[in-house]
Amino acid sequence: MLAPMAGLTHAAFRELVAHYGGCGLFYTEMLNSRALCTNDPARDPYCLTGSRDRPLAAQVAGNEPEKICRAFQRLQATGRYDLFDFNLGCPRGAIQRYGWGARLLVRIDLCREILHESRKVLEKPFMVKMRTPGRGDEGLWHRWVEILEQAGVDGVTLHPRTPQDLFKRPARWEEIGFLARHTRLPVVGNGDVFSPHDALRMMERTGCRAVMVGRAAVMRPWIFRDMASCLQGGTVLPAPDPVEVVDLYWALVQQWLPEKLHEDRVRLFLFWLCQNFPYGVHYFNRIRRRKTPSAMVEKARELLAKEKFPGYPVRPLMS
Repeated sequence: MLAPMAGLTHAAFRELVAHYGGCGLFYTEMLNSRALCTNDPARDPYCLTGSRDRPLAAQVAGNEPEKICRAFQRLQATGRYDLFDFNLGCPRGAIQRYGWGARLLVRIDLCREILHESRKVLEKPFMVKMRTPGRGDEGLWHRWVEILEQAGVDGVTLHPRTPQDLFKRPARWEEIGFLARHTRLPVVGNGDVFSPHDALRMMERTGCRAVMVGRAAVMRPWIFRDMASCLQGGTVLPAPDPVEVVDLYWALVQQWLPEKLHEDRVRLFLFWLCQNFPYGVHYFNRIRRRKTPSAMVEKARELLAKEKFPGYPVRPLMS
């Protein structure tokens, strides 16, 4: 499963993943429930869908039950999405200041209300993506299992770091295993999957039903193809040429996204792609100085012309 990532998992990037073999479930970017109450999802650039990004889940963030439900209803009415998800996992500063994402984990009663009310208006599968609500507190975990099951959600994705951890500590996969053993819901594991073999190890060690990949998928949009090959007992296929990836991404951005988003989306993608290479920080510093997205792409083509993607695991240096 492709993790929802703000500024990254838009329609153009999902089409890039689809080009390289696709994945079991695509996700939108994290969508703002307040904005969705006023913006038409059929026209909102953050809600754009591609032609091959299926099945597709829409993830919503917020902390106001009425607005969250209204956002889900408006998304559902478009008929574009196969699954809906509520965000209890984002630890980023702006989201935390709003009291959204992982900050909501300390407001258990409000979370219960949001999940119950959302389930009432949704006709398709409904999941929750969350971080660890508290370290070493089994009682708290059992309380969360009760909330999730009683709310009628269809599955839960766990990123086993607390909100305070950000990405500074290794993901504690044993917490995924604990949750999988103590709930009847399907559990999806997320966190520190940097190679196809990591995905297999996570499933073997934790008993999770699926694996969600975030940072590694931005660095290697074909990782899902490689995961499927390894799962079937095959080998990792050769990686594409870096310039091919840059050119294809730029073409998809121009095809699927409005021009006002091109610069930010190109810069952010190249920030992650460059991390594949030993001189990636240097490359990105040169790329980001260019003043237009086409100029950034041209500089990336020049710098990556002689590079090859190294073997797994990927090693994100910047976040």
